[in-house]
Amino acid sequence: MEAAFAELPLALFTTLAPMGAGAFIALALAFFTTTFTDDQVKKIDRMTLIPLVVVLVGFAASFFHLASPLHAAGVFAGIGSSPLSNEILVGSLFVVLALVYVILALAGKLSGAARKGLVAVVAVAAAVFACFTGMAYMMETIASWNSPLVVVQLLGFALLGGMPLGTLVLGLAGALPDALKGSFKTAGIVVAAAGAVLAIGGFCVQVMGVGGMENALVSGADLVADVTIYLAVAVASLVLAAAGTVAALLGKSPVAMAGFGAVMAVIGIFVARLVFYAVQLSVGLSF
Repeated sequence: MEAAFAELPLALFTTLAPMGAGAFIALALAFFTTTFTDDQVKKIDRMTLIPLVVVLVGFAASFFHLASPLHAAGVFAGIGSSPLSNEILVGSLFVVLALVYVILALAGKLSGAARKGLVAVVAVAAAVFACFTGMAYMMETIASWNSPLVVVQLLGFALLGGMPLGTLVLGLAGALPDALKGSFKTAGIVVAAAGAVLAIGGFCVQVMGVGGMENALVSGADLVADVTIYLAVAVASLVLAAAGTVAALLGKSPVAMAGFGAVMAVIGIFVARLVFYAVQLSVGLSF
C-alpha cells in the first residue's frame, strides 16, 4: 500500500469531489419531490454550502499532485485528446454551475421553476463529472485501470456518497421530515441502493480482475493479496454507508443516521481509492 499513499492527493480528490457532487443529485431529488416552505428553502440553501465546500476541498487536494501547482492551467492544453484534460474541463464546468446555483439561491434569485431547472442541470453535470473522473483512468498502458468498471464505480461512489450527504443537508435545515412524507424517501432509497451496487460491484470486480494479470516484474495476484484486508474494510464501510442512508430515509434518527452514512461513505470510498492505486499494473513489461 506504500505506492498508494503516494497518490494521496488524487485519492482525496476522487473521494471528496464526486461525493460532494452527488449531494446535488440528492438535493435535486428533494426539490422535485417535495414542496418546501420559504423558510425551509432558505435554510437548505445555507446548508448547501456543505457539499459545495466538500467539492472545493477535493479539487484543492488534487493540486498537490502536480509537480508545480502553477502549471495547473497547462492541463487544459489536451482537451479533446487527453482523458485527464477532459475530466478537469467537465469538473470545472460542474463547479461553475454549482457555484452559480448556490450564489443565486443564497441571494434569493431563484423562483420555483428556475430552481428546479438549474438544480437539474447541476445534478446532471455532477453525474457526468463522476463518469469523466473514471474515464480519466482508462488508459491502455495500465491494464488494471483500463476498464469501464472504473467509470461504474466512480458513478456509484457519487451516488452512494452523495445521497447521505444531501440527506444530511436537508436534516440540518429542518426540512427532512417533510421530504420523507413524499416520494423523496423512495427515490432516495433507490439512488442509494443503485449507488451501492455500482460502487461495490464495480470496485470488487475490477480489483479481482487484477488477480489474473501479470507482467515481467509483478503478479496481479500478489497485488490483490496485499490489499485484501483494505478491500474488506472498504466494502464493509460502503455497506454501512448504504445502511445508514436507508435508515435515515426511513425516518430512524434521520439526521444522526445520515451523518453516519456520510462518514462511512468517506471512509469506504477513500480506502477503495487507495486500493485502486495499490493494484496499479502496467502493461509495459507484459508477457
